[in-house]
Amino acid sequence: MAIDNANVVDGIGIGKEGKVLCMLLTDHFPWMVDDENTLSEYDHLMLLQNKINGYISYLESKQYEEIYPNEDFNIAVIKIHFKYDITDTCEKFLNSVQNQIGQCGIKLEAYIG
Repeated sequence: MAIDNANVVDGIGIGKEGKVLCMLLTDHFPWMVDDENTLSEYDHLMLLQNKINGYISYLESKQYEEIYPNEDFNIAVIKIHFKYDITDTCEKFLNSVQNQIGQCGIKLEAYIG
């Protein structure tokens, strides 16, 4: 389970405050290209975008009801855990995504390290 598998939710649970569906997204790829095996920033962002889109689709189709059939969530939080520091472009991308999905009751949170 990782960013390069867009069809899998890395983790899911209910927030401590209740009524919050928390989804874990893990990103283990470095952002700086240092050899032939490292993703370009563009390719990395495309993987991230595809993974986030998969999570949004999961939420919109209410697939979480299979796991939590009796829960009524007010908000969903996608918690992205980056292993490496993100780039300025990634930060701008995340802000843009948040502006779009925030209207649907979905929040992004990014963690590094």
